[in-house]
Amino acid sequence: MAKSNVQKVCPRLLTNSSMIINVEGKFVNEEKNKTRVSIEWRHHTDDLDTFFVNLNDSPSFSFITAGRYRYMEFEGGKVKRQLGLHHLKDNIGKTPLKLDDLELLANGYFKCPDSTTMEPNANVLATAASNMWWSVVVDSLEKPEKVVMRGAKKPRYFSIANWKSYANELLPTLASVSSEDYSGSLWIKSAYPMHSLEIEPQQKPVQPKILLPVPKLFGKIAVEGERKVPLILKLNQQLLGE
Repeated sequence: MAKSNVQKVCPRLLTNSSMIINVEGKFVNEEKNKTRVSIEWRHHTDDLDTFFVNLNDSPSFSFITAGRYRYMEFEGGKVKRQLGLHHLKDNIGKTPLKLDDLELLANGYFKCPDSTTMEPNANVLATAASNMWWSVVVDSLEKPEKVVMRGAKKPRYFSIANWKSYANELLPTLASVSSEDYSGSLWIKSAYPMHSLEIEPQQKPVQPKILLPVPKLFGKIAVEGERKVPLILKLNQQLLGE
């Protein structure tokens, strides 16, 4: 993302805390086959986000993103695949989820409100760096119950049944997801602060990023600025040794 565009991006994050969130998903995909996914999301406020993805019908992998840089690891880190933005349209295994969904969760890149518009619709969030989704529309900025994602393919609909506080972070615990071609559900199995996990000293984040306040979304204070990205070749043992 060019520096000239960074000022036009207002990150909006589901959580502004460093947390480990375990998500389960069950779907009937576009081929009318049943499929499942388990995702452990390690969200860092000052380092790379990592998603450990386990699938029942496809190879498992890790997805690591720092905004402008992202890559996947297979077979416990033995095989690496660096990704461009166009790769984010790829499905996660045989589920209807996309890699772009993980990118949005980790970085929350949305365009800042247009100051030239007299009456901007705060409930319509325009993505800033997504090749898959153009907008996310919520019925409420705080604890929404209905969410619509529109983009390159048919719209996706979320119906959120419940919200719950995890270590003072309010998260959607159960949601149904559907489109014309698929349906399913997502739920949070567990969520806890990052410091609850015992981490070896060499695995602890070492380069903080600057945090600036920006508008709230879902009751959380988002952050502005990109993670400081060390060379990917130096990340293997330091960040992914878990």
